[in-house]
Amino acid sequence: MANDLNKVILLGRLTRDPEFKAVGGSNLCNISLANNRVYVSNGEKKEETHYFDCVAWGKAAEIIKQYATKGKQLLVEGRLQYQSWETPDGKKASKVRVYIENFQFIGSNTGNRNSGPEDAVPEPSYDSYSPSGDSDSDIPF
Repeated sequence: MANDLNKVILLGRLTRDPEFKAVGGSNLCNISLANNRVYVSNGEKKEETHYFDCVAWGKAAEIIKQYATKGKQLLVEGRLQYQSWETPDGKKASKVRVYIENFQFIGSNTGNRNSGPEDAVPEPSYDSYSPSGDSDSDIPF
């Protein structure tokens, strides 16, 4: 039987500051990314924005909490997970979330129009995070 693939890569800006909490001895961080798409339809330039709920666990959650703020541009790589539940009033609800496996901070907080020098977030001393710990030295070629 062939293996299936569940992989998503998004580049967007945080719509709000990260929500961080401890869950069962692990750290969890929820973020929302806004992803813009510009296209031309009937000779007219149009733009649309899509919003994605993303979840990071463990060390990734801690790093995002420490360095990411509303407006920060973030590249995330992860997998989609579908969740469904019943609301208290008996209705069915569902959501698809991106579970972050790797991420990279991009640029600055230029998307945050309210930020000034006093709001600057220090950049981490690394460019990206990958929980697998893989390095280029492990590549056999």
